[in-house]
Amino acid sequence: MSNTVASSDGAPSVKKSEGNAKRNARNRAEGDGAGRGNGTFPRKPTDRHTLKKRVLPKYFTRENDVYVTFKSDFTYQFKHCLDILNSPLGEVFVHCTGRAINRGINLALRVKTEYPEAFDYEVNTSQVAITDDLHPLHDADDFTEQRRMNSCLHIRIYRTVPTSRTAQPSK
Repeated sequence: MSNTVASSDGAPSVKKSEGNAKRNARNRAEGDGAGRGNGTFPRKPTDRHTLKKRVLPKYFTRENDVYVTFKSDFTYQFKHCLDILNSPLGEVFVHCTGRAINRGINLALRVKTEYPEAFDYEVNTSQVAITDDLHPLHDADDFTEQRRMNSCLHIRIYRTVPTSRTAQPSK
């Protein structure tokens, strides 16, 4: 069986997928914005560079800020959040980016499920610009940078019920 279909005039026509493959190969060679055709590097580094990710900036440095990463210990951060929430501050700000967003959400939900009447939360989203360094593997190549955007989540967990330390005596 042949992969070509005869047209009404008897001449074999080219399948759509073969025509698309030729057109896509031509676009990649010319540079369609995704490759090196317009002076930018693709999202993944080439075989001529190694990718070195820079450390994310910490914009907030208060004592009640908790940064959740994908490698951080969940139970420690849960206990740390409870310690801050039970302190006179009464609120904690959880910051997480990228793949750690799920862990930050789980942390806030666990605090809420353990103590449903005592704590509540508010959520804000944002984006942060991240710069990665592309180090050359060969001497003829140059150092370059790659900028990308990453999602961030900021969760404010706050106390709704006063603790015994902050409760006012009734008269």
